[in-house]
Amino acid sequence: MMTSQERPELETQKNDLVVAVAAGKRKLVELEDTILRMLSAASGSLLDDEELVLTLQSSKTTSVEVASQLQVSELAERKIDAAREGYRPCAFRASILYFLLSDLARVDPMYQVLIM
Repeated sequence: MMTSQERPELETQKNDLVVAVAAGKRKLVELEDTILRMLSAASGSLLDDEELVLTLQSSKTTSVEVASQLQVSELAERKIDAAREGYRPCAFRASILYFLLSDLARVDPMYQVLIM
């Protein structure tokens, strides 16, 4: 992960977004469980249950927030992937150079000094 060393702010942003999205999804699951529990325990009209209505409104707000965080996370991920791809040609050349120098030791023992 060259990006974490060269561009640490992108990695930090991505990690923060992943944590925020995971927390939002966890909260949505908890709200869904609460709604299902309340629906199964409800008696009479569902509209009269004020706690259920408030929970439904909270669930809707949370789902909108999580959806916006997912969009921001996708944009950040694309930005980080583009930055990572920028390092690929250099890494390719460095790997060729490394293995070339490594193989030189087989040609002549004198070249063993180069790779140490």
